[in-house]
Amino acid sequence: MPVFFGIDVGTSSVKAAVLDLDALQLRHIHRVPMPEFVGGLPASHREVDPAAVVEAVENILARLARLVPRCGGLMLCGQMQGFVLVNARGEAVSNYISWLDQRVSPAEFDEMAAQLTPAERDDLGNDLKPGIALPVLYWLARRNALPSGDVTPVSLADFVAGRLCGAMPAMEPTQAAAFGALSLTTLRWRQDAIGKLGLQSLRWPEVRPSGSIAGMWQGAPCVAAVGDQQCALFGASLGDRELSVNIGTGSQVSMIADSARPGGQQVRPYFDGRFLRTITHIPGGRALRPLIRLLTEIGGASEEGAWQYIEQAVAAVGSTDLRASVAFFPGPCGYGGFLENLHDANLAIGHVFRAAFESMARNYETCARRIDPDGRAEAVVFSGGVARRIPLLRDLTAAALGLPQRLSPHAEDTLFGLMMLGRVWLTAES
Repeated sequence: MPVFFGIDVGTSSVKAAVLDLDALQLRHIHRVPMPEFVGGLPASHREVDPAAVVEAVENILARLARLVPRCGGLMLCGQMQGFVLVNARGEAVSNYISWLDQRVSPAEFDEMAAQLTPAERDDLGNDLKPGIALPVLYWLARRNALPSGDVTPVSLADFVAGRLCGAMPAMEPTQAAAFGALSLTTLRWRQDAIGKLGLQSLRWPEVRPSGSIAGMWQGAPCVAAVGDQQCALFGASLGDRELSVNIGTGSQVSMIADSARPGGQQVRPYFDGRFLRTITHIPGGRALRPLIRLLTEIGGASEEGAWQYIEQAVAAVGSTDLRASVAFFPGPCGYGGFLENLHDANLAIGHVFRAAFESMARNYETCARRIDPDGRAEAVVFSGGVARRIPLLRDLTAAALGLPQRLSPHAEDTLFGLMMLGRVWLTAES
């Protein structure tokens, strides 16, 4: 099999590697920081210059090409739910509005929900949450803030793929469904719901099957981008009776399902005609950053240095009576973080972060019971950078669930997932 280049357009960084599909090895892994959010915007807005993201990807691909001149193809995954608006030539006419954006108010979510029937919300995956495309587009439309002319919302990774290939971006179901406007029954855009929300003037991208070609990059095929959540779980080899706890910048609890029957939970397309029952926006690495910021505010330690200190301090604390919540952002675990029962003996880094990890473990246990009320799961699989970095968090979560645990087989689970998907798709073609 040929070697491919894999790109993960993530929330914190852009990562790339050479995917050796024969040896099943990642080679020449590179990482660069994601461009900073655009300054001068309201505090609830999170936008990135999409041209800066394309430039970062082009630079990292150039580095790989110098190391491995012959590339058989390009595969991408990326952060989900956010979008770039593009014109008929695939050129950006907006910033990238990130899934971290919080501009839509609770009242506007209620307005949206009231305009959709329960059956429509079920068919759309029950995913009307902060940061996803549909509510933000609704917010823009109500303020007459959508660009004029024919504009199309596309994911960031699909926008990057389109720019690399000089093609109009298309979307694959794992990315498209995260917009909140895709029918899980037909895997087509649900135009009746879109019209109810006043978004009928938008053009919606073509939805292509997983493994489809999005265009050609330097003479090599570029595969349509997949969602980073599903890609990471495929890289973790998630089984039918395993519970996934993915902890990165954000975190999710998921299980594979054979049908899109919602049962009150979010549902997203997976691969091979299957689906994920999932709960997203659970406090993860992003929720720990306010505590890290508090520690480093007066200077001294870097974030990495702070983490090293935290790991040592928590390891020295066997238990704590300090109580915490890290729900610093709206989500399924409430909104409003706190530290309780502080006293002289526990007002220390080890106690604070152990309490934070215990809070996170309780969140994962609560969400797991919601998506697996019958207790089908026989083990829990951890993936994501935060889960890999903090063994105590894995142990606390597994203990709360009462399940044996395993860790995803590779630290770069999204890139590993791209490699595994590439091998499956090429094998199926041959």
